[in-house]
Amino acid sequence: MNKKNILLIFGFGYTAKFMCQKFSKKNWEVFCTTRFKEKAKEIKSLNATPIFFDDEEKIESVLSKNSYILSTAPPENSKDPVVENYGHLLKKNSERVKWAGYLSTTSVYGDKKGEWVTEDTELEPNLERSISRVAAENSWIKLGENLLIKTVIFRLAGIYGPGRSLVDRLMKDEDVYIVDKPAHLFNRIHVDDIVGAIEMAISSKSEAKIFNLSDDLPAKQLDVAKFAASLLKRKSPQTVSLESDLVSEMARSFYKEEKKVSNTRLKDELGYKLVFPSFKEGLFSIHKNSKEF
Repeated sequence: MNKKNILLIFGFGYTAKFMCQKFSKKNWEVFCTTRFKEKAKEIKSLNATPIFFDDEEKIESVLSKNSYILSTAPPENSKDPVVENYGHLLKKNSERVKWAGYLSTTSVYGDKKGEWVTEDTELEPNLERSISRVAAENSWIKLGENLLIKTVIFRLAGIYGPGRSLVDRLMKDEDVYIVDKPAHLFNRIHVDDIVGAIEMAISSKSEAKIFNLSDDLPAKQLDVAKFAASLLKRKSPQTVSLESDLVSEMARSFYKEEKKVSNTRLKDELGYKLVFPSFKEGLFSIHKNSKEF
């Protein structure tokens, strides 16, 4: 029997859940860290092994075997929590770490006034959380270079997928409000394409260190909302002004920046073919697989 590959995922959020699911089904031995007891049960239900983030002994036992690492953990106090807490163990076991990946965000580019950005575009982050992301990216790149570990940064557009889409929200009869800024374009990526791209990157011979993960169609939020509503045969959600009390500060911050994210490197250099090239295919699939009949 072939020995299973080992994947250690730091952080158990939305994307990590789908990583656990897919990789365990593909006969990987998957470990995933969490800081919450209630999450441990969910990790087990996905055929992965939970490890508490501060359990250094267990994390070292995984790193002491030939392993692949993916960090999905956001920065803390402007620093990367994995590099800060476990950089010394990665150094100690660097010859056994076969690959490392870090999930970042396209917000590191800052506001480009609606222009296209590639992985080589200058980073001009304005938001504090985006500045922290650049610092985290750099700490992973430096770690990879110093320890001779192949390290790949994935800059993710807005993530959506089953349980996290406008179709889901409308089906739950949530109050959905769309900001009335009709010309503003956003970039998106379906979670299945994130997982698929990471899987391909792990085995790729590409020397690229950074990949944008975004679909082919930057789109207006109102167009996405109208399409989701049409699938459910419902009225389009109400529009509100950006200054409305119904718009959270977090949501408002997304309208301070606009860019179109190129995925040319993802498709041409990595050779990845998007399962969901736009929000239309993605939302259609979510609706089709939903339990509403």
